[in-house]
Amino acid sequence: MIGISVFAGMGTSLEENLQYMQTANRTGIKYLFTSCHIPEARNTSKDELAVILKEASQLGMYIIMDISKSYFEERELEKYPIHSLRLDFGFSTREIAEMTRRFGFNITLNASTLEQEEIEKILEYGGEISKITACHNYYPRRDTGISEQLFVQRNNTLKGYGIKTMAFIPSQFRKRGPIYEGLPTLEKHREMEPSIAAQHLVRLGADIVMIGDAMASEGELKRLGKLRKEIMMIPIKLEKNIGESEKKLLGFIHTNRTDPGEYVIRSQEAREVKDGKIHPRNTLERYKNCVTIDNDGYKRYEGELQILKKEMAKDDRVNVVADASSAEILVHLLQPGEKFVFEIMEDEA
Repeated sequence: MIGISVFAGMGTSLEENLQYMQTANRTGIKYLFTSCHIPEARNTSKDELAVILKEASQLGMYIIMDISKSYFEERELEKYPIHSLRLDFGFSTREIAEMTRRFGFNITLNASTLEQEEIEKILEYGGEISKITACHNYYPRRDTGISEQLFVQRNNTLKGYGIKTMAFIPSQFRKRGPIYEGLPTLEKHREMEPSIAAQHLVRLGADIVMIGDAMASEGELKRLGKLRKEIMMIPIKLEKNIGESEKKLLGFIHTNRTDPGEYVIRSQEAREVKDGKIHPRNTLERYKNCVTIDNDGYKRYEGELQILKKEMAKDDRVNVVADASSAEILVHLLQPGEKFVFEIMEDEA
């Protein structure tokens, strides 16, 4: 479900790229996206790319290589250990159809610009639909990423043909040059924690999510490696001075009740698994997206765990234990009966 991008000759050394791939692979990340037509890449990039592809193959990674027509015509692609060739600009629908029959690897089309009429033309020319996947663009310049509405529209068209889709999220650790403003597909993800953006894309229909930027932090990779489709992971920042019983409750897998409140996510399990007394502390004004746990002042509701969708007044029976504001987009997507788990965020150097 999750992949990284590695770009030869683009601000990171070959040694850094190889180490990054190995680190990502250890966290369970199995997809690699790369490109062989970046104008700003240094002259040694062709040789470096060959080493990167060999290493990815040895790690058992699924390799997607981006290429434009001018580069396509001067390379013997069968020699590359790739699983899918992502076509950028310059290819006709007739050529694409022929490529699906000619090559052993898949052909990946540009999901952000592909129109239904083009898909129909590819099929008309004998294209093999089982060999076609689609990958959205990433957008280096700020304010140029696409909207959620367009993303869903394009994906729905592709899903109608059984075509799997991929899209990009940025890293907040190390941006790729020459612009250094992140490489997201959706503009709203540009400053977002990668694990949140990834889950959002999956909810919108992406089958594979790739980190677009040159290098994610080890913490980002680990969080992405933990993601599971069946359990929403909600990153939180702890409030100060919370008790051990509260920390334990935050560590459980929770289920949003099948009858949640209008303005709150309610844990189905929290009151049952509570261990020890919960004394009043941090009985603050309850801000939007805060995580709260009821203390012993709330009697039989002691241990009740909620995520608030709106501001609420201070209540001496309710402890404010964490902040889920960065994951607001996920909180509002959490469905009745759906499982969720908290991921405590630490400051990264």
